[in-house]
Amino acid sequence: MITVHDLYAFDPAMKVSIDPFIDIIGRHFKQPKEGLGYDNSPVAHMWRTLIFPDTPL
Repeated sequence: MITVHDLYAFDPAMKVSIDPFIDIIGRHFKQPKEGLGYDNSPVAHMWRTLIFPDTPL
């Protein structure tokens, strides 16, 4: 696993850049189109529970 996934650990001259991953990060960490709990969507109760765990629905 190390030889496949940790190539940077074996080459001290390797320059690491986040640029190839910016698109992936943007796709996975964006606000969902159904909103975050204040729009009466089917997942609104889940988001409200995650945001305010001590507040009953």
